[in-house]
Amino acid sequence: MSGIELDDKVLQRLVSRKASLEELENLESNCVLETFRYEDAFELGSLVRKTAKELFPDKSVAIDVSTANGHCLFRAVTYRGSSLDNDNWIERKRKTALRFSRSSFYMGNKKGTQSPEDKFFVDSKEYAFHGGAVPIFLSECDYPVGCLIVSGLKQEEDHLLAVTCLTKYAQRTAPALDLD
Repeated sequence: MSGIELDDKVLQRLVSRKASLEELENLESNCVLETFRYEDAFELGSLVRKTAKELFPDKSVAIDVSTANGHCLFRAVTYRGSSLDNDNWIERKRKTALRFSRSSFYMGNKKGTQSPEDKFFVDSKEYAFHGGAVPIFLSECDYPVGCLIVSGLKQEEDHLLAVTCLTKYAQRTAPALDLD
């Protein structure tokens, strides 16, 4: 068991669009890793897959962990039912998160009711402003080195699953403090 649960109160704030951009920034600020190697990508992706299977046993969820240049280090689905459409969503969400160095959900909220073309001068056929893509940062780096993308759930669930798992993985892999 992964032992990871989604915070229902946070999920409801995301669904109702009551979470401010500052709150979303605070959630994402915990998604910082010490390292990002292929082992990290595999362990993180496996954690997300296991958690998705536990929390959403009847849903097909696609998970992708890629480097900032788009090199896929982990790709899996939870159950049958995924399609090429999931791949298209993954690519568009990744492009959004990496271009703006913020989650695709954050950027969707920042965009508001305006079209991507009007707000950010980008093509909505190439960028997706829906939850599920979270940039991966290293503790000593100001720009994203990778991206975790979840596709197949409601966008708020995609987002919260990605942020929660990335935060838990960061906590598990953080070096122990030597206070002696």
